[in-house]
Amino acid sequence: MTGPKATQAPAPAAGALPSAATSQPNDARELRDLLAAIREALSLPYDADGYELRLLERAAWARTIADAVLDQPGEDIGWNADYLRGKLTALDAERGEDQ
Repeated sequence: MTGPKATQAPAPAAGALPSAATSQPNDARELRDLLAAIREALSLPYDADGYELRLLERAAWARTIADAVLDQPGEDIGWNADYLRGKLTALDAERGEDQ
């Protein structure tokens, strides 16, 4: 045998989070930011005009973003959080609201 034997870790299953050994320091912060954005999407005052319809629309966007992140683990988590927040801001602006 000449030199160290190289081993490769198995690829994570689709939708699985990377192991601590392979994750980057920003991964946890980006994931927390994404979870906060999803929580924001699912949070509306109960007395908001059109509450049910608006919550359904916001939940659909949150689900779309969650699906995108799960389909491409580790890819653009921060971008997806920012995109969701931008979409929520646009939806509120369409209704003429500042939230």
